[in-house]
Amino acid sequence: TGPVPAAQAVSSVASSASLSGAPTLQSTSGNSGIWVSGEGSVTLEPDLAMLNLGVETTGKTVAAARAEAATAMDAMVTSLKSNGSAAIDIQTQFFNLSPQCQWTEVLENGIRTSKQVLTGYRVTNNAAIKIRDMENVGPIIDEVSEAGGDAARINGISFTVEDTSPLMVSLRADAVADAIAKANQLVNLTGVDLGRLVFISETDGNAPQVRAFPEANFAMAVSSFAPSTSISGGELEITMSVQAVFEIQ
Repeated sequence: TGPVPAAQAVSSVASSASLSGAPTLQSTSGNSGIWVSGEGSVTLEPDLAMLNLGVETTGKTVAAARAEAATAMDAMVTSLKSNGSAAIDIQTQFFNLSPQCQWTEVLENGIRTSKQVLTGYRVTNNAAIKIRDMENVGPIIDEVSEAGGDAARINGISFTVEDTSPLMVSLRADAVADAIAKANQLVNLTGVDLGRLVFISETDGNAPQVRAFPEANFAMAVSSFAPSTSISGGELEITMSVQAVFEIQ
């Protein structure tokens, strides 16, 4: 079979681009054009662990609940600093103090009713921590959890690369090269000629994150009698994408 007519190729390529979410633009030739996307990616090991921890306490009075929470959090922060975390790497994310109530049955004037009774107060204080010592994430979690005692809460952990800017130049070059290669393949398949580039846009790359572990996975970390917590950062993939539009000659 012979080459596909240019008009038919344009319709096919434009329809395909529309389904893929590419931008719908009008070039100097109207709606004609070749829409492509390109991607560059790199796989590497994380150099930063993001730990979300906190304390949760209850007390008969506000002062009692707050004092217990403050003592536990101070102990956890002291442990973190002794393991190399700077003050700038410790950021409070959430603080809450709320009354705790329960419903109880009471007899008033011979009538049994339900009444809400104040039983105490609950304090929750959560913080985000940067840990750069990737070799000792597990032992650090163990020490911090022990320092916080029964009030300690380990809410999750994730891994990332702190500075991705040195990778962006090569990722951008790979993404553009991928887009051009796809455009050339499309013109070869359809028998048309590739025209000038009329639009190109860079889209945000994927956040360099491996996974987040739920709190349940850290059940061992809150007990001083538990074995050492094993933490692995694994690998993460950073990507960058571009979208490009070429004219058809």
